[in-house]
Amino acid sequence: MDPETSVESEFIENTKNNSFMEIDDSLSGLSPFPAPQLVCMTTSSLLTPPMDESEPTTGERHPDFYRQWERLPLLNHYEQERIRGLNPLLIDEFFCRVPREMSYPIRFFFAKARKYFVRYYTDMKVLYKKYKFPTMKRRIFFGMAKECHTVLLANDWTGALEIYQKLLAYDSEMFQRDPNMYFGLGLVYLHFKQWRPAIEAFSRVLYCSPTGRIALESKLRLGMCYMEIEDYHRCLNLFDHALNDLEESKFMPRIVIKFNIALCHENNEQLETAEAEYRKLQSDIDIFEKSHDQHIEPETIDLLLRLRAACLRQLGWINYRRTYRDEANRPEYMKKALEFLNQSNQMDPRDGQTYYYLGRVYGEQELGPGLVAGEAIEVASERAEANAHAAFVNYRQSIDKCEKNADTWCSIGALYLRKSQPMDALQAFISSVELNPNLTAAWTDLGELYERNTQYQDALDCFRKALESDPVSPECIKTRVNCLEKVDSLTCPPRPPGHVIPGTFDLTIPSLKDSYVQPIPLELRTRQDAQYAEGEVMYDNAFWDLWEDLRTVEFEVSEQIMNSQLEARPMEELEIDVLQLLRANEESLVKAEREVLECLETTEVLWKEKVIEAVVPEVCREMPRVTVEMIDHLRDHGHLIENPRCYPYPFLPKVVFNELPDSYSLLSEIFVSLDVPGSEIKQMIAKRAFHNNTTYVPIFDEFARLPELPKGPAKPIATDEDVKTALEKNERHPFMMKTPILTVDNRKEASSMELQRYLDNSTVACVRGLTGCLRLDLSMFSTRSVMEIDPNQEIEVRTQYHFAPETNCNHARKETWKCISDKSYTTLARYGQYQAESFRHTLRVEAEKIRRHGGNGGRGPSPKRMKLNRRAPSPPKELKKIKFGTNIDLSDEVKYGKHFSELSKLPAFCRLIAGSNLLSHLGHQIHGVNTVQLNMGVPGARISARQTPNHVALVNINIGPGDCEWFAVPYNYWGKMERLCEDRGIDFTQGIYWPIMEDLLKEGVPVHRFTQKSGDVVYVTGGTIYWMQTTGWSNNISWCVAPLNATQIKTSLLSYEWNKLRRVKSSIPMQLLCWQVAKNVKFTNQSTFAACKGVLIRSMTFLQIVHDYLTLNKKTIKVYPRGPAEASHFCRYCECEVFGILLVKEISNNFIVFCVYCAKSQGLEDFIALQQYTFDDLLAIYDNLKYVPASVLATNNNSKVAYLA
Repeated sequence: MDPETSVESEFIENTKNNSFMEIDDSLSGLSPFPAPQLVCMTTSSLLTPPMDESEPTTGERHPDFYRQWERLPLLNHYEQERIRGLNPLLIDEFFCRVPREMSYPIRFFFAKARKYFVRYYTDMKVLYKKYKFPTMKRRIFFGMAKECHTVLLANDWTGALEIYQKLLAYDSEMFQRDPNMYFGLGLVYLHFKQWRPAIEAFSRVLYCSPTGRIALESKLRLGMCYMEIEDYHRCLNLFDHALNDLEESKFMPRIVIKFNIALCHENNEQLETAEAEYRKLQSDIDIFEKSHDQHIEPETIDLLLRLRAACLRQLGWINYRRTYRDEANRPEYMKKALEFLNQSNQMDPRDGQTYYYLGRVYGEQELGPGLVAGEAIEVASERAEANAHAAFVNYRQSIDKCEKNADTWCSIGALYLRKSQPMDALQAFISSVELNPNLTAAWTDLGELYERNTQYQDALDCFRKALESDPVSPECIKTRVNCLEKVDSLTCPPRPPGHVIPGTFDLTIPSLKDSYVQPIPLELRTRQDAQYAEGEVMYDNAFWDLWEDLRTVEFEVSEQIMNSQLEARPMEELEIDVLQLLRANEESLVKAEREVLECLETTEVLWKEKVIEAVVPEVCREMPRVTVEMIDHLRDHGHLIENPRCYPYPFLPKVVFNELPDSYSLLSEIFVSLDVPGSEIKQMIAKRAFHNNTTYVPIFDEFARLPELPKGPAKPIATDEDVKTALEKNERHPFMMKTPILTVDNRKEASSMELQRYLDNSTVACVRGLTGCLRLDLSMFSTRSVMEIDPNQEIEVRTQYHFAPETNCNHARKETWKCISDKSYTTLARYGQYQAESFRHTLRVEAEKIRRHGGNGGRGPSPKRMKLNRRAPSPPKELKKIKFGTNIDLSDEVKYGKHFSELSKLPAFCRLIAGSNLLSHLGHQIHGVNTVQLNMGVPGARISARQTPNHVALVNINIGPGDCEWFAVPYNYWGKMERLCEDRGIDFTQGIYWPIMEDLLKEGVPVHRFTQKSGDVVYVTGGTIYWMQTTGWSNNISWCVAPLNATQIKTSLLSYEWNKLRRVKSSIPMQLLCWQVAKNVKFTNQSTFAACKGVLIRSMTFLQIVHDYLTLNKKTIKVYPRGPAEASHFCRYCECEVFGILLVKEISNNFIVFCVYCAKSQGLEDFIALQQYTFDDLLAIYDNLKYVPASVLATNNNSKVAYLA
């Protein structure tokens, strides 16, 4: 057989043998062998295991042994084509659940391909040392990237991880400009089940490449990761987006996406929605089979069969779960569950999960009505025995199909416990917690086993473990813990030999510590040992033998292959002419022309050194596009471009531009002057769309760079030696920062610019006396006053626990950052009653203490504030539950008009509506941002750590009567705080957490801490991370303000783009805001003007590109002016702001807005394009926006503007 034909057939065969379900199984059953700790995206220290360091053989000692491998291996024509197109998107074609089962010809092809790439970048490194051309350094990156993709496709996961990390450290800029890089890295993290690093990688892919095949594949895998960490909102969003994409993925076909959508709803406790989705999927499968009739491939038939069975399985499980919600109809739901599960099992007996569900149903079957005395007892006994036997049989089948299921072993243990077989139950429970140490049910059942046998210390340890695993219903477990702690504190004599206590077992069960060393169960141990051994073989030595096959194999090739090998590309005559002309005028060339010269000189060097570059087609990006007109101008005038000294760009365009920018960011670099008129921008964009891109130079970088978080100060605030010295002298901790407490005595001080500047330049500050000197009536915001206005207003309530302000604990009373704060809703009147009753209860308790202990009430001296060089107080033995009324909306001007009038007495810099407040120019309300919110607290109520929306400033007034304890971390430490949250598995942007002071100080994070008394105003600068706890009964009102300065605009833009990267909806529409400010404000500060003008240039340019794109695609754009106070629009899928042109689609009788990228991925046919602003209006605003120095403006008495900045 011809070698070329045989290799090609292997590729085709390998493609057919891999389906989505196999890949999915590989993710669920992967690697008992411990994976590396892959928690940092920029780590370059994760190396592969050590290579073989054994002594060389006799043949290898010969000096000519390695010289034979200096020649590159031969490639046939088919392999030459494949090697050029190797990229991570081919993973579905080459994935193998067991990598060593990959066919030898394919493995051999990857070994040869890697040889070419290694030779290429090795030669480039040698040339770079000699010539130092930057383009050579970039070529080195491309060669190493191709090698990395090859290693990944060969299923060498550890090897791919090592090279990806090296590349990320080598050139992070180039790494992010190639979406294949982060996609490949995400695949590696996904393989090792490192969900959060995988989320980071795939999110970066979507930020830089929101459309195309790579975007679709990233959405699906990102959705899987979010499902694993139980973020169902984002998971459903991504799956829904992928479902409506024009393309279909082999990794997860549309019909499988529908099943995963239903599963998300089910896991999110939306059982009715999930049931409807499963039934709809069953109908879709029927329609698909009827429409395709006999033209369905065997793999598709098997997939449809498994999906049918899975739908029936989940419908059965939904009915089983309903038995706990509706006890009255329990028998009916049990009957339905059993019917569905039996149908699923008959349809697909390979599924171990179905057997597990059947075991659960049989194990919890109850006797039906109609059984009477005498015979009823016998029938009941027989039925119970039959059900128990059926449950055991199904559990056994489940273990045979999927032995790593901890839930199955837990259920077996519960069944054994019910049958009074304690040792068997113990074995099953221990097996369960070995497979999943965080399974709450297993620890709870194991605790009940020990408790029932009066082994209270072991029971207590088990219940504490259950609490650490974040149980769904922790209160009952905490009650048992409290009870057992009291029992365990008593001295109980040991049980006499042979003595049986009623209700217990007649033997002593091995203690929890001894249970782990018991040989139980032997079968599970054997299987686990086999899996560990398989994992070690799979990941040992990073597939060293795969890449060393070239040393031993002899591959017979034909003469035709010998004559068609890859060679170095010779320079074309035109390239030689341009090179000579540029060299002749080298001294007068500008930077953009020198780049062309450098690329041509690199091509010449590669030709002379015989470097084969055809295997790395990505290097074509390095060559700027030189047109015929440019070459003619070079011959006539010695320059490629006209007026080279006036040429505004440091480069020439390198590629042909797409219809839309690769990605769009308000932080993209601008390549034009801020003074460029709007008409010129419009002319430049016209060249992009209608002149075949030959003369168009981008106005801004059309590939969005990833936003970067603040890196913190270069020099730390204090060294370890400073901290040590402070602790020894019992002084204030160096990282415990002093907070400015300002006192205002009169109206003049309150309105002074000095106060405003001081507050804007501080991390956080407390202003005292401000509300008093302005005579604000704060009683209008008391609980009684607000209740009288609208007692039935719905408010949000957070159920929390009372801790000391310095610390936070979980249900097991262990310190953690994750904050317990369960959301519910009630009315103002009901919460007001709770707040008042809480106060009265405390008064009664205090009065009782006084009665018992005399005048001092039994209280010692008042505790001093912790200096933070001592340990925080230990958590209370019994956690006290409290309720916190928060986010109470006071935006209704009809109801709360008097309240707004009272707040208008405040100075302009902290007023809700003021010309100096950017948010006042927005034109519509955003609840919780430019509206007032009220918080009603009892002692211990917490506002968890957060940043303000889009990092604007916050104003908070304590209404009283109690105090509040505040904590704050400077904006520069945002990146460090995010890393600390990631290390603890917390979503910094949307998670609920309470940083522990001791942890922050150990990490060198400065913290502000102060007390806000009644009437105090707290001003939190934009971007500051803050958290607050009430120490008494107090109400607080708060709202956001945005100072009109460059720092605020830049900070908000960074937050805006960071939210886009994290797929979080920004509260403030920054494009609309900047246009509104440009319309209303006359700028006298140059940096503020530049920040706003830059946004306008990017926004108007992108809007014109979108308009031209829709026009070229024959899409009619209808003018639809924005209405007064109309809310801003955000894309349904990516949740980014949609400004100017709305792409609207009707879904379920609702018109939904999409951005142009999300609309493009679905196809534009079903969309309506609406333009809210005409270009003439935007150009008028743009051209009227000018920087006018304050001195010039002062002499112009005719300037009439809303506000000056």
